[in-house]
Amino acid sequence: MSKIAFSLIFMFIIAIIIILLSIYAYNKRLDKIAKGELRDAHSNVPEPAATAGVTYKAVLIALSIVAILSISRANGMIDSLNNTINNMKGTQHEMNMEILELQRQVAQSEKLVSNLSWQISGQDMEKKTVDLFFSVDLKQYSDLTRVTLALKDKEILLTKSTPGTFTGTLTTDLFASYDELKVCITEGNLTKVESEEFSHYLFWDVLPLPSLACSGESKDSFGKIKYNGWFSFQYQAPDKLEKVTVTYVADGKDVKTFDATSEAKTGARIDLDKDITVEKNLAIRTTVITTYGYRIETQNVITYKAEPDCMGEDYERIYDANGNLVWNNEKYE
Repeated sequence: MSKIAFSLIFMFIIAIIIILLSIYAYNKRLDKIAKGELRDAHSNVPEPAATAGVTYKAVLIALSIVAILSISRANGMIDSLNNTINNMKGTQHEMNMEILELQRQVAQSEKLVSNLSWQISGQDMEKKTVDLFFSVDLKQYSDLTRVTLALKDKEILLTKSTPGTFTGTLTTDLFASYDELKVCITEGNLTKVESEEFSHYLFWDVLPLPSLACSGESKDSFGKIKYNGWFSFQYQAPDKLEKVTVTYVADGKDVKTFDATSEAKTGARIDLDKDITVEKNLAIRTTVITTYGYRIETQNVITYKAEPDCMGEDYERIYDANGNLVWNNEKYE
């Protein structure tokens, strides 16, 4: 039995005893009055009804106090339970992470490939191909071990360069999209295929694609936008830049074009003309001529007035030396 239940029973017993004692004392006083032993009819012995009323109120007050204490205790228990649940959730999350790590370690331990690395060793811009040099390290191998790499529809048989290390060069499409590389390990009549992640756009490592950084503020003036600020370009291979031109595009119309080759090669800031005012949006279009003869066009909206529907005007297009479109990011998004 809980302490609260015991306290309630105890209070009820005390209340009953008080009422019974009150009835007994009141009846005894009446008996003395009837026998003439008590001449003064007024006495400090209360009537049972009054005693019962006072006792009832006292019990109600006591019950209220007990209820408040019980609610407070229950809230404390709920808080403690919530803390326990949160701790259990945290422990479960840690256990899940440990299980995932264990599964990863088990999967890794079952793999024969201990290390795989690659780098671009050459490119043919006329054929639009790129040479990838691969190096694969195996945990287990023998004189009969054969290793083949497959990247989409391209395959190559690697050669053993050092004990446990197989190398080779694979030629593949420069502008194709890749997501997975397969390593086929053959030992006699047994072949095991292991997959490695290979999410790359290889042309990003070959062509000087611009990365635009800009900063500024726009103000709404009489229903139009006035934009003040600066922008700059960063290229991974600035030595492959032949010529760079920048065009301001206001509301879909070219308003100014200028040469920015020097700023593009050095990464210097270019101050935006303060007198450019647009109604809907302002974009920067960059045209890059590379040393390969390729042309790269990118357009970035830097400010807009209404809902950003105009963000669809951003694009990145690459043309080969003959003017053929070989990459359009709108096609691959």
